Amino acid sequence: MRLRRKLHGLTLERLTGASARDYFALFQIEPGFHLDHVALERAYHALLSQFHPDRFAGKAQVEQRVAAQLCADINSGFRVLSNEVARAEYVLKRAGVDLAQAEKEGVGAAFLMTQIELRERLESSDVDDPSRRDTLVAEIGERYEAARDAFAIAVGNERLQDAARHWQEMCYLAKLRDAARPRAA
Repeated sequence: MRLRRKLHGLTLERLTGASARDYFALFQIEPGFHLDHVALERAYHALLSQFHPDRFAGKAQVEQRVAAQLCADINSGFRVLSNEVARAEYVLKRAGVDLAQAEKEGVGAAFLMTQIELRERLESSDVDDPSRRDTLVAEIGERYEAARDAFAIAVGNERLQDAARHWQEMCYLAKLRDAARPRAA
């Protein structure tokens, strides 16, 4: 059963039992891994200004609840689509990929060995030698970019199992990249 509501010109559709909103449709941007970040941010701010709960303070309770839920969906969608790893996961889920099964299949021994080696190098890197650490951070960044690019190619060619493996690599490398960044004092 579909529930449809019109709230200030935007049609809201919810499917009973639906797990999530279609964020690409919400922001009116073309679905896919590559997206126009400027268009995303513009749509985000336009939707927030239109549906912020404060604008519905004097309205009926149902309108206030719908606006609050829509605002939460807008914020959640922006977080997902503006983060490459989360967006890659979302693209895979949207395509129907079983991510739990993909995680069971793993990323391969060679990648795991490289990951372990990078983590060990990072943990043993001397904070007092910034050039050496910077070189390691750059290497991790290059590996992340390679996994990201391989993901985009695999998705574009509808090789979703390959894409799922590259998404997992992105997850590992993003965590490592974040760990390698200098911490604020």
